[in-house]
Amino acid sequence: MHSNHLKIWLQLSSYQYLTLTIMTKIDNTIFKAKIFQDLFFYFVIFSALVAWGIFNHAMWRDELNGWLIARDAQSWTEFFNAVKYEGHPLLWYCILALLNKLSHDPILMKIFHLFLSIISIYLFLRYAPFKKLERVLFIFGYLPIYEYSLISRNYMIGILFLLIFLVIYSSRKNDYGSQMLILAILANTNAYCLLISLALVIFVILESKQQQQAFKSLLLYLVGLAISLYTLLPPSDSRLQGGVSQWFWHFDGYRLAQSITRIWNAYVMILVPGDGKIWDVTGFSLLSLGLLAFTIKILYKKPYVLFFYIFASWEILLFTYLKFLGSPRHYGMLYIILISSLWLAQSGKRFDYKPIRYQRSFILAILIAQVLAGLVAYVRDLSLPFSASRETAHYIKEHKLENSTLVGSEDFAVSPISGYLGKKIYYPEIKGYGSYVLFNGNRKEVNDLEILQQIKNLIKTKQDNILLILNHAIAPNITKKDIQIEPIEKFTNSLISNEQYYLYSIKNEKNNQ
Repeated sequence: MHSNHLKIWLQLSSYQYLTLTIMTKIDNTIFKAKIFQDLFFYFVIFSALVAWGIFNHAMWRDELNGWLIARDAQSWTEFFNAVKYEGHPLLWYCILALLNKLSHDPILMKIFHLFLSIISIYLFLRYAPFKKLERVLFIFGYLPIYEYSLISRNYMIGILFLLIFLVIYSSRKNDYGSQMLILAILANTNAYCLLISLALVIFVILESKQQQQAFKSLLLYLVGLAISLYTLLPPSDSRLQGGVSQWFWHFDGYRLAQSITRIWNAYVMILVPGDGKIWDVTGFSLLSLGLLAFTIKILYKKPYVLFFYIFASWEILLFTYLKFLGSPRHYGMLYIILISSLWLAQSGKRFDYKPIRYQRSFILAILIAQVLAGLVAYVRDLSLPFSASRETAHYIKEHKLENSTLVGSEDFAVSPISGYLGKKIYYPEIKGYGSYVLFNGNRKEVNDLEILQQIKNLIKTKQDNILLILNHAIAPNITKKDIQIEPIEKFTNSLISNEQYYLYSIKNEKNNQ
């Protein structure tokens, strides 16, 4: 490990050690509980695998764009205005801003995210009301071992606060203030956890035997909800996921079926249907409804938990239909809702919980499918870089090309290279230097001819050579008078197809005669 990275690791580890010490003082049974002693081996294995995976993982734009906002925003006003284009609440970005006070090296984000993953899994192993096998299978599933751990975004911090709420609820103490506070924080982690927090608030009030006290504590949540909604409300010129205007308000049976298949995609994670084949979508939407129906049968004797399960799932599915079909990290929250519902059902205070026939087989089948999907994704990430940005940045540094004038397009695909280099890049899409990318009215799509024209204008004010970074090969017939274009290297080994890069040296022919 680089000496600077070692310094960062030791610095943040001191904070992690302090946090663990405080936890130990609060819960003096942290290592005495027999259930955790039995599972400690798996906790260590999980921690080691995530540590190995997260430092091997090549970060991509969705991870580094938030880091770049925190790194390069010149004021808190610029910072808040930039975050409003991200489509997520403030909390994660504020944490990134604080981490940037320690170092601008994005490895710090990885270390912090590793800490979040380890604490979350400790809470699950220590407190979840499931059998040993079920706990072990869950932590090695796709979302905990890969999607929410190796990729440093604001999803694991949402899982952490969801687990904290479940732990507090399971303690059977009517501490509504603490519950509402945690749910207020949960609402500020990411957009999907905001929807889950809303369902949980209604669940707490319905389930409470002291509803007046619960309503008094509701103000804490409403303040957090208002802050989250204010951040999430996009500016009028936002172009993210179609911007403010792109909502699917009309009925579309095919899109509805696509949205329903997200239940299967979230629960099973293997044999996932493509969205383009009508028979696949139809068949798997019916299987999804079957999974939904069986889960409802499991929970029907726990009416308040059943309400949470149906309402939270409906929120996610409605958002999926109306706005964004999403990726595993998004609709994976349906699986998290399932696990949370089973946790709440076994920790309930009003109604006895009795498993139905085939319930454990149903749950084990889902958990095993999650483990298989997690194993495939984890191994793939070790062998195939998620993005070629890290390799490209390393090549630029190794060959001392970072002192050239860097021009990059498409800007959103090139932005992670800015994160790894710690340097701004000229983006033709905004006709200026930048690092993070905002999908707003100032950003315009450009073609290769327009890029070269801007470079020609740039050469007039620059004496050094220009390094052009593209996420596609420049067309062989593209030329520009007075410009010499020489290919240098290409980096095409990555999972994300539009984060593969081609490097070109651009010189003024007149200056090289």
